[in-house]
Amino acid sequence: MLKCKLLLLALSTILLGCSPKPSDTNQTYTERLGKVFDTDGLQIEKLSVLPHSATDKPLSSYTISVIDLAKLGHCRVSTHIANHNNQLGKLAKPSEQFKYSLNFIQLAQACINNDKTPDDVRQALTMARQEKLAQLYPMLAYVFTHEKELTQFFTLTFSEIQLETSQGEIRALESLNTLSSLIDSLQEPSLAKGDTLTTALEKLNNNNYVQSLITSTRTQIKWNQTTTAWLSTLNLDNKVCPAGKNKKRAKVLNNVFQKFYIQDIQAYQSQLAKRLHDIEPHFAAFSNKFGQHDYPNVITPLLGELKQSAKEHVFWWQNFYKVCKVNPL
Repeated sequence: MLKCKLLLLALSTILLGCSPKPSDTNQTYTERLGKVFDTDGLQIEKLSVLPHSATDKPLSSYTISVIDLAKLGHCRVSTHIANHNNQLGKLAKPSEQFKYSLNFIQLAQACINNDKTPDDVRQALTMARQEKLAQLYPMLAYVFTHEKELTQFFTLTFSEIQLETSQGEIRALESLNTLSSLIDSLQEPSLAKGDTLTTALEKLNNNNYVQSLITSTRTQIKWNQTTTAWLSTLNLDNKVCPAGKNKKRAKVLNNVFQKFYIQDIQAYQSQLAKRLHDIEPHFAAFSNKFGQHDYPNVITPLLGELKQSAKEHVFWWQNFYKVCKVNPL
């Protein structure tokens, strides 16, 4: 009895480990449909990289001279400027450059308010601070279009999204929440925390969840469109279920649809839609703030295409049942 239980456990483990990927299920679905008419399964076109641009770093018109810097020994901003001006500061990543600008805004104000600050230096600090205030969002757009953790969303990946919730998904959602909160907090720059940007990027580092979700959705849309287009070439009245003849072909088609599309593919698409809904507000916020051209919201149109392609596919089957008079159950 114990041996039987162990054998069943081993078999179930093997079966779970070998469960087909969504793309495999779509491939099998079209192959089974094609066999009814002695044709091969369908193939979808290769996906292209999503278009996106890289914004330029905002240029600075105001600088603090070495002479002025020497007069700022009483202010923390002097050390901040000195660290940025060294070799490592000049080679800093876009996210670190953004954090420098944000910290400069916060530290400069304290120095401007300090009675020990000479008037000429106070004026230079005021002008530099005002410039960096005006450039905060453009500077963050520079981060979003250059840091690999944020540009990877527009590239392709071979991995497919999993039905189970993963640590990658959890960390990605936490990161997107943090980034959205950071953007909102910039309305009061004195209260914004630049280190949250680092935290968000760390959670996206080597994390391809969003990239996988986008690629998987685009792939499913292609499968829906390609399969529906092929089905639409079939003449229902003459080829699939001609009047007065048996409905063998129609019944086989129905079985394939129920087994693969209804049981597996439809549930998978629901998962894709749910997860797209989870990240859609963040991408909409990023695009609204930085512009559709610089950081496009790819999620909203993808969600619409997924729903529309699924709707059109199901509509063909509804017409099939109407014409062929086959009981879907």
